[in-house]
Amino acid sequence: MSEQSVASGAFARLLLSGALLGGVVHIAFALLFYQGGAITMAWVNVGSVLVYVVAGRMLAAGHVGWALATMAIEIVAHAVLAVRMVGWDSGFHFYLLITIPVLLASGIMRWPAKIGSATLIASIYVAMDWYWRRAMPLHPLDADTLRHLHQFNLVSTITVLGGLTVVYVQLIRDAEKRLHRMATTDHLTGLMNRRSLVDALEREQARRLRKPHPMTVILVDIDHFKQLNDTYGHAVGDWALQAVAGVLKKGVREMDFVARWGGEEFLIVLPFADGTQANPVAERLRETIRTIEHPGRLPLQLGATLGVAEVGTEEDVEQAIQRADAALYQGKHQGRNRVVIAEAALV
Repeated sequence: MSEQSVASGAFARLLLSGALLGGVVHIAFALLFYQGGAITMAWVNVGSVLVYVVAGRMLAAGHVGWALATMAIEIVAHAVLAVRMVGWDSGFHFYLLITIPVLLASGIMRWPAKIGSATLIASIYVAMDWYWRRAMPLHPLDADTLRHLHQFNLVSTITVLGGLTVVYVQLIRDAEKRLHRMATTDHLTGLMNRRSLVDALEREQARRLRKPHPMTVILVDIDHFKQLNDTYGHAVGDWALQAVAGVLKKGVREMDFVARWGGEEFLIVLPFADGTQANPVAERLRETIRTIEHPGRLPLQLGATLGVAEVGTEEDVEQAIQRADAALYQGKHQGRNRVVIAEAALV
């Protein structure tokens, strides 16, 4: 999922909230006009409700641009018709003001189109104010009804604008969280990705400088992974990665870091754990990986080789990872499916 698609999805949900609010408001208008004897305007509002239903179905089908255009046209047409029918003092022109910030916030339009659309609606508003503020409406209402209608439209406009603002802010926060997860998480396994773990290691190193404490890294490599892919296909290979990732995530403490380091390799970082404490953890993980069974009962058995290296007191974490990598490859040459302890750091 790209950053643009996340923004488009958030805007679609904003439009859906607007469609729901618009439908509710027009139902209220239909009842209000019906009670006031303006039957034509009552049916116009029933039609508007149907337009918002259609817009909602467009959004559900993923046609965000068509839904935006449909809703904008309905708002403009309804405002123009209502002001001409019952007069400027009815306040139906207020709804034009809702469309301008929505268009400018659109994640599916380029800025020239946004500015052009907003300018057009603003021009329509100014033209209506110029020509119809003092014009005689085609269907005059009594003063009390007109005053109540004006107040209702004013309150409705403020409520809709406020509601859409709250929804928009929440959608932006949710989108930011999703983008953060996308940037820091491996999409296949759900573990931290390499970039995210490197950032975490930098923070952990800074903490070790302030308050020294032991730390151990474990590099994990799935045995015969290429052969697994070649024999059973990439779908089974993806399943193996996800299954091993689940074992590693469940097999360590909440404070530990587990990341997909690249390909079929995983890196585990155990803060506040020396090599003596980390070795049984690595052995337990290796044994658990051996017990993984394919849900389709394929005749395969997973295995992994692990390299363990305690970070030296004056050593950089990258150096410890290199030692763990050397230990891992030593285990590969010794027959795989084993835990190998790296040589101590040269301090």
